[in-house]
Amino acid sequence: MKHVVPLIVMIIILIIFVDIASYKYLYTSSNSMEEKLHVIEKDIKNGNWKSAETYVNDLEKTWDKVSSKWAILIEHREIDDIDMSLSKLKSFIDSKNKDLSLAELKTLKELYNHIPSNEKLTLENIL
Repeated sequence: MKHVVPLIVMIIILIIFVDIASYKYLYTSSNSMEEKLHVIEKDIKNGNWKSAETYVNDLEKTWDKVSSKWAILIEHREIDDIDMSLSKLKSFIDSKNKDLSLAELKTLKELYNHIPSNEKLTLENIL
């Protein structure tokens, strides 16, 4: 019995440490994505469609690398939502549709912003 309590404490500490590390990774990588989206937004607003297309392709490559790591940490449905939204954004940029591009860009920003806050270690998220 006297070895069980320290073991439980160590497991709880490990879980908290892993949760903090995963939150930090999600937060940092989502901020990186949001910065890329900000550049794309500027290009769309200024009608720089070629530049927007280049940056959205770069964003897609970055997302392909990040999403495999995110898949370990979050629900796959959220990754699918981002994949779908990114695909729509690319299509809207290809067709040079400013309004739909900006609307989908806003959706992507919300998705990237929402995920780290959902994974943050809070009493609300635990319960």
